[in-house]
Amino acid sequence: MRWEAIADTSARLVVPYGKGEDVFTVMFDPQTGLVRTMEAMRYRDATDEAKISWRNDPLGWQTFHGIEIPSPAALTWLDEGTPWSAWTIEDVVYNVDVSEYVRASGY
Repeated sequence: MRWEAIADTSARLVVPYGKGEDVFTVMFDPQTGLVRTMEAMRYRDATDEAKISWRNDPLGWQTFHGIEIPSPAALTWLDEGTPWSAWTIEDVVYNVDVSEYVRASGY
């Protein structure tokens, strides 16, 4: 992954994806430096041939173990204009061995 500057309050986050890359445009709040919104082109369904504009909007921030995490947040397909998903993180655990869970779940 790498960051590419766009302006004082925005940047591109370039993430390896398959044989190519996905690009997220990230806008930051000039007062706090926290993420204001992220936009990318994403597949809505596994069978889609073309990507659609998608946005993640943090609606607040919570601190877990000293790290600020966006929560709650909303996800919007920009062609629909209203969030299709909203979520709130209730807990975060870091550096946990999940190997037994993964094996038990069949993933």
